[in-house]
Amino acid sequence: MKTVREMLRDADPVRTEDGARDPDRDRLRETIVAAACRATLSESPQLSGSPSHSLSRRRVVVVAIAAAIVAGVAGIGPLIWSRGGATLQAAVRFEVRLAETQPGADLLEAGVTGSGTAIYLHREIVATNDDVARSRVVRSDDGSRFSIAVEFTPEGAEKMRHATADHLGRPVAILIDGSVVMAPVLRSPIDGSAVISGDFNEAEAQRIVNGIIKN
Repeated sequence: MKTVREMLRDADPVRTEDGARDPDRDRLRETIVAAACRATLSESPQLSGSPSHSLSRRRVVVVAIAAAIVAGVAGIGPLIWSRGGATLQAAVRFEVRLAETQPGADLLEAGVTGSGTAIYLHREIVATNDDVARSRVVRSDDGSRFSIAVEFTPEGAEKMRHATADHLGRPVAILIDGSVVMAPVLRSPIDGSAVISGDFNEAEAQRIVNGIIKN
C-alpha cells in the first residue's frame, strides 16, 4: 500500500512540467495536505482507531487529493502555459475554403451570413490562423462599415496562391468561428493579403482582429 507521501508525489500535476517552479509545487502540496487534514478532523472522534475509521481516513485523503489537484491545475496551469508564450488555440477561428455555387459530391452546404444564399464548401481547408501573420481593422470612407485586412505568412500566401490560381470564376469562402462571412467570386489569385468584409460593427471587427492571431 502506498504511503501518503507516495500518493502526493504521484498526484503532483506539475511534477513533469519543465516550466513549473519549486514554489508552485510546494503551494500545491500544501493545499493537498491542508485539505486532507481538514477533512480528517471533521470525522467523529468516536471512530478513532477502528479499521473502518482508517479506511474512511484514506478515502478522505484520496478525495482531498483529487479536489486539490483540480484547484491546483486551475491556479498553476495558466501560470505555466503563459510562460511558454503561446496559447493552445486562437480566440477566433479563421478558415479559408474553396467553394462552389452548385451542390456536388463531397461538398458541404453552408449559408453566407446576411445574404440568404447558400454555397457549397470543399472539405479541404486552404488556410487557418496559423497562416495569418497580421490583421487589422479597416474603416469604410463614411465610417459606417468595418472590415478586417489579413496579411498571410509566406507559407500561407503560397497556399492561397496555389489553391486559388485554378479556381477563378468560382467562390472562395472566408469562415469566422465556423460561419461563412463572405464568399466572393475569384477574379484573380489571392496571395499575400485579403480583406474580409462582412456585417461587422467596430467592436466585432476589433474582436476578430484581436483573436485571429495565436498569442
